[in-house]
Amino acid sequence: MRVREGNLTQQYFCDYLTLFAGDASAKESGEEIVLSNLFLHRMSVDGGFHARVLSAILGHESDRFLLLSLFKEVSDEEYAPLPLDEWLKSEYSSAVNNADVNRKIAIAALLRSQISGTNKAAEIVSAYGSQYPESWWQFQTRRLTVEEIENPDMYFGVGRRPFWHAFPLDEYAAVLGGAETLPPEIIYDIIICVAGAWFSTLTREEKIIWLNMPRTTPDEWAKFAAPLLTLEKPGPALSTANWLYASGNHDAALDLYANITLAFPQTPVEKPAFELMGAILSEFGDFDYAFESYKSAFLLARNEGPYETAVGLKNLCEVGDDLGEDMRDYYIRIASIAEELSPDDRVRLYFDLASSARKKYNYLDEYAYLERIIAEEGAEEPFFSRAMSRISEMNLALDFDGKPDDSVLREKDIREQAEILAARGDAAYFGFDPVCALFWYNRSDAVSGENSSAKKFQAAVAAGLYTEAKEYASTPAEKVMVMIMGDTPVHIAARELHTAVTEAWKAGADILPVVNPVLTMLSREDRMLVSDILTDRSTRDDEKALVCSGIGDCYISLGMSDEARQMFRLALRANPSTPVRARIFSEIGLLEYETGNYDASSEAYLSALKMNERFPAAWAGLAKACICQAKYPEALAALENAIRHHPVNTTYQDMRKAVLAVIAHPVDETADRLFTLNDAAGLPAAAALYSEKSPSGFKKEAWDAVSVEDVLKYRN
Repeated sequence: MRVREGNLTQQYFCDYLTLFAGDASAKESGEEIVLSNLFLHRMSVDGGFHARVLSAILGHESDRFLLLSLFKEVSDEEYAPLPLDEWLKSEYSSAVNNADVNRKIAIAALLRSQISGTNKAAEIVSAYGSQYPESWWQFQTRRLTVEEIENPDMYFGVGRRPFWHAFPLDEYAAVLGGAETLPPEIIYDIIICVAGAWFSTLTREEKIIWLNMPRTTPDEWAKFAAPLLTLEKPGPALSTANWLYASGNHDAALDLYANITLAFPQTPVEKPAFELMGAILSEFGDFDYAFESYKSAFLLARNEGPYETAVGLKNLCEVGDDLGEDMRDYYIRIASIAEELSPDDRVRLYFDLASSARKKYNYLDEYAYLERIIAEEGAEEPFFSRAMSRISEMNLALDFDGKPDDSVLREKDIREQAEILAARGDAAYFGFDPVCALFWYNRSDAVSGENSSAKKFQAAVAAGLYTEAKEYASTPAEKVMVMIMGDTPVHIAARELHTAVTEAWKAGADILPVVNPVLTMLSREDRMLVSDILTDRSTRDDEKALVCSGIGDCYISLGMSDEARQMFRLALRANPSTPVRARIFSEIGLLEYETGNYDASSEAYLSALKMNERFPAAWAGLAKACICQAKYPEALAALENAIRHHPVNTTYQDMRKAVLAVIAHPVDETADRLFTLNDAAGLPAAAALYSEKSPSGFKKEAWDAVSVEDVLKYRN
């Protein structure tokens, strides 16, 4: 049985987690899972890293044999794939029926991760059979990542698989395996599966080195692309060039497109390669060479039919306009060709021309082309609908003469285009390519006229570009980071940060954004030195308390729970005001809860409530600490107080309902805890455990539970 999303990758990761599920409480085992998680994440978002790993696999005889054999095995199979969630539920059901405890733990970890939208597999598996809860293991995950990985925020980001369906070299590997007819997602999956197995054979030191690999350089891309140009078929080379272009690696893309025109002359890929060379050169502002590239594409297009000829002329017109040439004869020729086209091709051409006009903010011409599409008899529904939709949009911005208002439409298009370019920058940044991210952010700013200095600074720092980082630095924290990048002694940089923190406190601002970026980029020893300087204040009041508390919050984000605890205690010794003191005790309560010290957590929350009993979050925190100690009557009392002070909070009400059910009828310690904590991923996990213990046996639908009422159906 196969799964449609995450096909072999999920099976591989399930198998990998299963190996550790029986003994994952050991620190080394937990680290193995975390490092593999980081590797699989980077493989799924960083095309350069993906190509680098695939090249290494293909360059090693046994790894190459394994990959190509798997291609052959999968291409020979016939199966009806299942959606991911259905496959996971079926696997869980099978593990229950076979009494395979370790497999069940692994599958449950993946199901809970999928439901929560956050990969918590390493922590869930590690916590099983351990004296520490999942949240404690999350600290270990973050601490390991911060200490061992450069630019760890990229791993903590929200990156998804940008252009994942055509990663560089994937199609090349499939061709070598005789499986080029497989869908792109299956090809991707096979490669990830073998890559994961390959990564697991490396030593810890080797894994860290691979995870810290910098972005792929243009010279490396040329090396990776060289074998693609020796194939009989041009598809793998073109798909790799297309990925490079789409991701913003324009120099490497331009070189590969040029080599494609030389390696595969008189093939279907020659014309699009010339066209995309023209597009890249136009973006570089090199319009003369862009015109020559489009001219080469046009000469090839003349042999492909009138529609292709017209599109070739249209491309020449775009660049000719940029060069200031008179292109009227070309436009007349395009209009003449349009009359000779079939209705469908004519509509396609009008869409191309409308898009070209819009790109140049020529809305009058765009509107005219769209009207021609509407007037065309027998226009296909998708084209007709798109034209009507755009005309309706433009009709909302007409001037007094009933013509499109250029200023309104231009402002809207500029804003949308800038947002798209910035989004590409974000995708590149979290795809481990800060240089490309900087390129997209600059493009976005050039279009909008704004200055996204914060994002550009972040990308420049990640890329190690000191000059650019210095240019973009605008906040005190950023200027301190530039000092550190420039090898300024840490204690001197810390004094500057001390001033910035003081100013932030005086302005009533949160100090976490001020100190967190600086502390994140430092080693542990330098981090402690800077913290000592920041907390060395003559005052013993709210100022010192809030500074210490802010640094404590920063330590939590870095996975440094012991250091955070010390900072919170130091904050209390500063003798802050009662409201600040109550908040700090609440933060200690949360920290102790997440590290599994539930008695200490309860004491801290009670201390906070002594100073401010109208503190619903503290009452709820106390309830959770009691739940984890199976003190359900005490948890109920705390929840009653939380609801009394915050009666509209439905989460508190749902927790109370669950706690009442457990008090009335305890069923299973783990399931009862997951049920009463009311976590989105914990509720279905609780329902599944209840279902396993029910007389009617396990039902995989239990994993569909989304509310307390849903879970109650499975409690017997």
